[in-house]
Amino acid sequence: HDKAVCGLDSVQTFNPIAASAIHWTADHIQKKNLDFLHRLKVGPQIIHKDITICHGAPFDEDHYIFGEFDAAEAFEHITTPICFFGHTHFPFVYAEKDHLVDGTFLTGNSNEVKIEKGVKYLINPGAVGQPRDRSPLAACAIYDSEARKIKFYRMEYDIEEAQRKILREGLPSPLAERLSLGI
Repeated sequence: HDKAVCGLDSVQTFNPIAASAIHWTADHIQKKNLDFLHRLKVGPQIIHKDITICHGAPFDEDHYIFGEFDAAEAFEHITTPICFFGHTHFPFVYAEKDHLVDGTFLTGNSNEVKIEKGVKYLINPGAVGQPRDRSPLAACAIYDSEARKIKFYRMEYDIEEAQRKILREGLPSPLAERLSLGI
C-alpha cells in the first residue's frame, strides 16, 4: 500500500476498499513521511549480520508467505539466520533445519521462540493495525539478540475509538468493522 501512496505502484491493482484507504492516506500524509516512503529500498535488506527484513517474501516483496512451500522458497533467498517479514498480518514462525521446514502459527500472548544455531527462521510478528488472524489485539515481537530469543506480544488498544476515527474520516465501514473481528 505504501508504494501506491507514493505513486510507485498503481492503485488500480487494489480492491476498492484498499484503494479508498490509499487515496485517503495520499491526501493526508505529511511530506516528511511521504519522503520517508520514497527513500525505502526495494526488496530484502540485511540490517545486521544475522537479520534480514522484507515486506513480503525475500524473493518478491509482494508475495505472501502462506505455508511451508512458500517458506521453503523464501529460505533459498536469505543468507542470514533470521528474516523478519510481514504482508500477511499473521504472527507466524517458520524454521528450516537440514532442509526441512516447519511452521507455527502463534496464538495468544507471550509466545517465545529460542533462536537455535544452525536453524534459519522466517518471523512474522503480526500486525498492529488491520489484523487478519481473527484476533483484534495488536501484535508485535521483540528480538533479544543477546538472549537469542524472540518474544511475541498481543496488546489491547481502544478499538472502538479507532473505528470511530475511521468512520469519521469517511473511509469505508468494512475497514472499521474488521478491527473488532481481527479479519
